[in-house]
Order: sequence, then structure tokens, then C-alpha cells
Amino acid sequence: MNQVDIWSLIKTGNFKEACNRADLEYTETQNILLLRNKVYALFHLEMYAEALELLKKIITIEHLQSDGDYIFSGIAYWLLDKKKEAITIWQEGEKCIYTDAAGGMELQLYLYFAAVYINDDNLKAKTRKVIKKIAKSKTAINYPGPLGLYLLGELTEIQLFSYVSSVPILRERQLCQADFTIAIKSLEEGKEQEYKNKLKDSISHGSSSFLSKMYYLAKGELSNQQKK
Repeated sequence: MNQVDIWSLIKTGNFKEACNRADLEYTETQNILLLRNKVYALFHLEMYAEALELLKKIITIEHLQSDGDYIFSGIAYWLLDKKKEAITIWQEGEKCIYTDAAGGMELQLYLYFAAVYINDDNLKAKTRKVIKKIAKSKTAINYPGPLGLYLLGELTEIQLFSYVSSVPILRERQLCQADFTIAIKSLEEGKEQEYKNKLKDSISHGSSSFLSKMYYLAKGELSNQQKK
């Protein structure tokens, strides 16, 4: 059983088996990607505390390598209602060597979301400044760069969707991200029902969207709202 097979278990909803297989394979191979796949499975199971502990282990091993580990950690903290810790680790992730194809835009979207959610004008202003800086780089044309441009008001919703790939596996993932970003804008504009609707849209695009970390924040936000 390799990591591709473990991801197949996740896509078909066999999350506990995916966790067990990842543990077994990691013991034998020490392949860090197996632990990262287990994190996805734990998020599906809404086992956020367990996912966070595993992410701490990954970050200890891969210190400041991939910002994805910090993004996921922040989501876990956020869904555990530890918003200050979420923001702190997202900010720490800005120091990572490896980011997304747009040069770190995705991480800023989570910070922007947090700023809007908790009504922190200072964090919002700081994040907008970073988004504008990234948007000026040549890599900003790459996804998820257009998401930042949308939040800045430089793209319309129709223009944003025009950047979404036609390749099915990428399309589902990018539609998830686009809908989540529109949800952020809706929240910023005080449109709470539209915010909830776009969160629902964000998690509606199929199993390829499981690769998007925004899927788990949207899913967790909806779940937490239902519990209130």
C-alpha cells in the first residue's frame, strides 16, 4: 500500500483505514508524505486535535519547509476555537521555503479570512498589503493568485471563475477555493446567508476538492455553525 493507494482510500471515504495504513507505511518507510495524507483523513473525521498533534510532529521534522503544514495547523486551531493560535501559526508559515505557485497567496487568504471574521482592521490592512505585493509578482498569474486579486476588488466574480482550470482534477479544487474566497468577501460585506451558501458551494465540487485545504475550513465552519 503506497501513498497513492492511501489517497484512494480517502477519496472513497475510508478515512479510518487510511489512517491505519498511513501509520503502518510510515513505520516502514519514514515517508513524511504518508503523515500528510493521514492529516487529510483526520480532518475528514473531524479529529482536529489529533490532526494538530500530527502536524506538530511534521513541523518538527520539516521545520519551515512547506507552508501547507502551517495552513493546516491554523485550520485545526481555528476549528478548535483557538483563533489567536490559528493566526499566529499562519503568520509563522510566511517564513516557509515552499509556498503555492502564486508565491504564498493562499496563506494570506486565511489571514484575510481571520481578519474579517474577528473584525481586526490592523490584521486586515497588513494582509491586504502583503496580498498587493504578491499580486505584483510574475507568479501571481498562477492559481491561487487570482483569488487575492478578487479580494482586492481587482477581479469580478465572473473574471475570477474564468481563471479556473478546465482540467477536471484541478477544476474541482480551484472551484472549491474560488467559492471559499467569495464566501470571505460575502462575510466582509455582512452578507451572512450568502457566506453560508458559498461555504456550502465550496464543499460541493467532488472528491478532487479534498486536495484543497479550504475545503476543510469551509466544512468545519458549517459544522460548527450547526452546533451553535
